[in-house]
Formats: sequence, structure tokens, C-alpha cells
Amino acid sequence: MQKKWVYDELAHARKQGIRIDVGGVSYENRPPEDLWKVLQRGAYMLDYEADTLGRITALHIDRVEPSEQPTYKSMRCTSKKRSEKE
Repeated sequence: MQKKWVYDELAHARKQGIRIDVGGVSYENRPPEDLWKVLQRGAYMLDYEADTLGRITALHIDRVEPSEQPTYKSMRCTSKKRSEKE
């Protein structure tokens, strides 16, 4: 099951009393299924916040965007209608 790691990570964080947020929105009391749905919408990075003793105190999950736009043209289909003469 692909999403097992998400469920395991959330269960572990909750058991340890670690705060969980996605893009700044608290997910501490939401079901794991909600987080899995969010993660399916793009690339996300898990970032662990620690206190001065090195203990993890928060888990931040943030969307990762490419640092640069690709220089090549997209091969994605567009919905523009072609004229009948083409």
C-alpha cells in the first residue's frame, strides 16, 4: 500500500505529541486520508522542526515547486480547436 508510510508517519508524530501542519494549516486532528488526498496534488517535502536539544517538535509538510521553469515546450495537449483546413 503506497499510502502506508503517510499513515505510519502521522501515527508516530501523534504518538510523540509532534505538531503537524500542511502548508501552515494544522492537520493534527484530521484523518490520515485527508493528508493523503493533499499529497496526491503535487510534490511535497517533509520538514522536521527540532528544539534546542534536538527533539522533534513539529512536522511541516510543504508543497515543492520547481526552482526554474523548463526551457522546453510542453508536450501537453491543449484544448484549442484547429481549423478544418489544417
